[in-house]
Amino acid sequence: MTPAEVEALFQHVAPDLDALAAPWALIGSGALILIGGPLEAAGDLDVVTGIDGAGRLRSAWAGWLEADEPKAPDGPFRSDDFARYATPWGPVEVMGGLRVRGRPLDVAGPIPSATEQLRILRLFGRPKDLDKAARLEAWLAAG
Repeated sequence: MTPAEVEALFQHVAPDLDALAAPWALIGSGALILIGGPLEAAGDLDVVTGIDGAGRLRSAWAGWLEADEPKAPDGPFRSDDFARYATPWGPVEVMGGLRVRGRPLDVAGPIPSATEQLRILRLFGRPKDLDKAARLEAWLAAG
């Protein structure tokens, strides 16, 4: 998705996220685009929330739910409630109760700052995350 498509997707799903009555945050490429970061495209919008919030979205977005294989429980990332949605505006992944290497992922703010996104990318540590971290770090250094 282009930055304009990411923005439009977020504008459409934000009211549902705000109505969750549960904390939520955006991470990944979509979140970086929304803060004006150095990315030209995102594959989806990644939402992190608690188990209750993920369950509420599962009910609200039942018609958009994609049948996916759950992520491997022994991988570095585990969500108690993972779902991928094909909304009319673009794909959204919801990670309820996300843990990274066995620890809950604490995220500051609905759309975390560039510094917070950098911390998360480094924590994930996959090559694609470290590449984004390097691009983000260069962008931050350039001011």
